[in-house]
Amino acid sequence: MTLPVGGIDPHQDTFTVGIVDAHDVRQVGVEGSAKWGAHVAVALAAAGFDAREVPASRSAAQRRSRRLEKTDAVDAVASARALLAEPTLGPVQALEAYDPAVAEIEAVLEHRRTLVAARTLMLHHVGDQISKLPTEVRDQLTTTGKIESRLRRLEGVDPDTATTPAGRHRLAWLLAFIEQDRAARSEIRRLERLIDELLDQHGTTLRDEPGIGPIAAATLLCEVGDPARFDRESKFARWCGTGAVALSSGEGNGDPVKHRLDFRGNRRINSVLHIASVTQQRSQPEAIAYLAKKAGEGKTRREARRAHKRQLANRVIRRMWRDETARKQPLALAA
Repeated sequence: MTLPVGGIDPHQDTFTVGIVDAHDVRQVGVEGSAKWGAHVAVALAAAGFDAREVPASRSAAQRRSRRLEKTDAVDAVASARALLAEPTLGPVQALEAYDPAVAEIEAVLEHRRTLVAARTLMLHHVGDQISKLPTEVRDQLTTTGKIESRLRRLEGVDPDTATTPAGRHRLAWLLAFIEQDRAARSEIRRLERLIDELLDQHGTTLRDEPGIGPIAAATLLCEVGDPARFDRESKFARWCGTGAVALSSGEGNGDPVKHRLDFRGNRRINSVLHIASVTQQRSQPEAIAYLAKKAGEGKTRREARRAHKRQLANRVIRRMWRDETARKQPLALAA
């Protein structure tokens, strides 16, 4: 006998539903609930279904194991079978279904992330254009330093210095871009202040952890969503790629002695923890002592860093559990 479960394969304009045992379906797996499946995930949660996030790798494994072609119908049934095989999968990633306050933080964070990415791309192109300026213009600039500082020095250059039509056009474009870049930086700073205010309203204590600022705290809140979907620190560590991966040979049935970095998992959260670890190593005595202890045990720098990131991951998820409990207590008392 199989449990009644359903699976959904969402796309931009349509979504396909696959059901295993259609009698009284209460649990539904959604692939990509943070993207195309966000709206159907919110609808499922509002309707009282137990909606779970099915990673694309799980549904693909179900499809490959049966040697089936890749179609929407097959993917939907594969999502249902993946949930049937692993009923402890976490809830859907649609933040609107979890907490509107976190969903607002995500919207502002993605706005800032898009502006930063666009500005970074433009500055790469600006660096190429500066190198193509006429020699008489480039001689007035330094050849070292960040692109932003070299770009600012163009404001003191006389536009008539360029003697070629291409040089005059390129210089005029770069001078106009300076004002655009100032506006973009101003908007990015405004969004960062807004994120800080939203985090204050949320009540998170993640910023109390050294090395985790407003952007890192917002990233953690938005990527994790409901922290209750991780019932153990080890599950969170494996999800964000900070858990140790055994790397042993010739050790028999004993416990693995050697471990390596996990190059899978959520890379955004892994990056946040890495930056926090590097920051703490500079000024926090506990982090300095811990890394020195691992080095004394014969660990390499990368192995010591991995161990410290795992320790940070444990502290982060515990903070999120405590924050979530503190936020729910007033609601429970009111109810």
